[in-house]
Amino acid sequence: MNVVWQRYANEVVLRAVGHAASGTPFVLNLTGPETAGVRTLALRLAELLEVKAEFTGEPAATSLLSDATACHALFGYPDRTLGQLVAMQAAWLRAGGRLWDRPTKFERRDGRF
Repeated sequence: MNVVWQRYANEVVLRAVGHAASGTPFVLNLTGPETAGVRTLALRLAELLEVKAEFTGEPAATSLLSDATACHALFGYPDRTLGQLVAMQAAWLRAGGRLWDRPTKFERRDGRF
């Protein structure tokens, strides 16, 4: 995960603790404000890295989307755009950043990642 996004996520999680009440779940979706597909992001990252993106399988007919409106109303938008984060990730990889080689499980449709 990008360090900038991780800082934003950590800040939101810590600030959200103050909104939690016993007995009533406090649910927030923590995403950026943009809607982005995995394929689109992979193609952009591949372009920035000057490599060819390869895909297996077929995309599902529906998309899983998160609505972070409540999160943004409480805590504001992330201070970087999705495009900036992808560019930063590409720069990190070009500089020799470590890969964990873990499955993304983006193909899962049951919400268990």
